[in-house]
Amino acid sequence: MPLDYKEYYRRNLPHYQPEDSIFAITFRLANSLPKSVIEDLIIEKQIYDDECRNKQLSDNAKTQSGFYRKYFEDFDNFLITNQETPRYLAEAGVADIVKESLHHWDDLRYKLIAYCIMPNHVHLMILPLKDNDESFYSLTQIMHSIKSFTANKCNKLINNKGKFWANESYDHRI
Repeated sequence: MPLDYKEYYRRNLPHYQPEDSIFAITFRLANSLPKSVIEDLIIEKQIYDDECRNKQLSDNAKTQSGFYRKYFEDFDNFLITNQETPRYLAEAGVADIVKESLHHWDDLRYKLIAYCIMPNHVHLMILPLKDNDESFYSLTQIMHSIKSFTANKCNKLINNKGKFWANESYDHRI
C-alpha cells in the first residue's frame, strides 16, 4: 500500500523516516508558492547539485546540511512574508479545524510535541507511534489523514472547491 511505512521514499522531495524518530513537518496551502518562487528554488537546487558533484564526498555532508537549512529558510520566509497567496488559516474557524485534527491523532497515531498554525502553512513536530501490528505509522499515512479531513471541512467552511493543501509536505528528522 502507498501509505505503508517506508524508511525512505521520494516523490518530488526525499523523505527519510527512521523508526522511533521525532519529525518536524511543514505543510502548506495549495497555491501558496507562486510558480516563479518554485522555479527559483528548483534552480537553486540544481546549482547545489552541481556543486556537490564537484566536491569531495567528505565535504558533501557539511554542504548538504548548510544547503537544506538555507533552502528551508528561504521557503519558510517566503511563506511568512507573502501576503498575495491564500491565507485561509488566518481565519479562526479554519485554524480551529486544523488544530482539532492535530489533537485528534495525538496518542493514537503520533505523540504531538508542538505545532504552529500560520496563515498559509503549518509547522508540526511529532513522534510517530506504532499501530496494532507493531509497525510505525508512516508520515504519509499521518499527513494523508490530517490533510484529507481538514481539506474537506475547511473547504466546506469557506465555501471553496478544489485543492486545499499542496501535495507534498517538507519533513526532516529532529
